[in-house]
Amino acid sequence: MATKELQELRHRYKTAYTAYMNSVQALSDASQREEWPTAETLRLEEQALKELTFVRKALLDALYAHARKPINH
Repeated sequence: MATKELQELRHRYKTAYTAYMNSVQALSDASQREEWPTAETLRLEEQALKELTFVRKALLDALYAHARKPINH
């Protein structure tokens, strides 16, 4: 059973991943229109990538720590 911390981190990761993929789509859309992305689009992509990277590391660290806990029988 996942801990509350792991459940919250999984939720935060999914949210951050979705935001990042939305920014990737915005960059792709601008490219397909043969336009440069706006400064706001670039700022949001940078912010989304930072959040995704931070939350991913936190989730992986928590999963690793959970996996190393001894099993109580």
